[in-house]
Order: sequence, then structure tokens, then C-alpha cells
Amino acid sequence: MLPIQLAETERDDFDGPIVELWRGDDFVGMIFWDGGAPIVQIYPDSDGDVQDLDINELQRLLDTAVRIVDPTATEDEFADLRNAVAEANQDDALAAVHPATTELLAEFDDLAVYRTQDGEGFFPKPVAEAFIAKCEELDLAVVEMEGFDLEGDTLVPRPKLDLQVTPQSIMGWSEFRTYANATCQDTLRGWRSRDTLVIAFVFQQPDTETIVA
Repeated sequence: MLPIQLAETERDDFDGPIVELWRGDDFVGMIFWDGGAPIVQIYPDSDGDVQDLDINELQRLLDTAVRIVDPTATEDEFADLRNAVAEANQDDALAAVHPATTELLAEFDDLAVYRTQDGEGFFPKPVAEAFIAKCEELDLAVVEMEGFDLEGDTLVPRPKLDLQVTPQSIMGWSEFRTYANATCQDTLRGWRSRDTLVIAFVFQQPDTETIVA
């Protein structure tokens, strides 16, 4: 489950600041001051389903949000809080990156049959197929795939075994993720199996950051 991030904002129909809660690209809810008290509104997820929230995480976020929207807070307190929220969001952004990526790499790092000095991994075809399937499961998208022959300790490029999946502007993230992974799986199945074939990957996270496997 991705961590929730705070975002302070203002709206024309509210007198004071609003704190929005986001989980990735999904709007979770908002906190604002109304009638002398802080109010929290929680919304369904993008599919209209109930959102599962970690109580401890939510309590921490609400405590911070209430202090931000409290009209009695001083400007110094606002400044301290904004700095704290910025730092927390940076940490949460890293945390949001790490769970899926960490799980993926923890499972597949040791399955690479070869690694370059800069850490790029190369995987045999059966492992590569499982790698793509795991990316789909973890909400990650394989966006580049390249085949080589591993002859001893030497990588031999195969110019025709190369695929890059271009983001489609009309697609949301989940559509693009599935499209990219399905395209890679279909392409990989068409590459002739042999003992020397190894595959290198670049995958993309929902925040559009790309990582070399």
C-alpha cells in the first residue's frame, strides 16, 4: 500500500488553507477548518471503492494537517510545518518508490546471470517472463527491453532484439502499465529461446521515474 502524502492548497470557496491527502495519483480526502473545528472528508478511490487507511499513518497525518489549517496558528508555526511537510513528502515519495521496486528487485536480483560494473542485470528468458509478470502485479511497467547473447563473460548485442514502449498520452497509468507489460511479454515470446539469450530491462514506476533492473 502506497503511503499517503500531504499537500497544502487553497480554494476560492474556503477561507483558510486546505490540506489534501493523496496516495500516488489517487485523491484520498482533505482537511479544513469549519465552524471553529477541523473537518476531515474521506473520498472513495478512483474506482469508487472504499479506501483502506492505516490508522497510525492517518493519525499522524491528521495531527499535522490540523495544525496547518488551525487559524490560530502563528506564521512561524506555519513555516515550521510547511518545512516539515515538505520533508515528510520527500521521505514518503521515496517510500512510495521503494515498496514495489524493493520487492521486485529483492525477488529478481539474485536471478540475474550477469551484471555489469554499474549494476545492470541480465536475465534468462524464463526469468525475464516472470519479471514482466511481477511488474504488472506490482504496478510497475517495463518500458525498455533488450536481448543479448551471453557467451562466457561476454555480452553480444542482438540489434534486432530491442524494444522501447512509448507512453501514450490518451492512456492513464494503469492502462499504460498493462499495455507496456503485455507488449513486452508478447515481444519476448517471439524471441527464439536459446541457452545464451539474456534480457535487460528498464522499468517505470507510477511517478514516471525509470529504473534499470
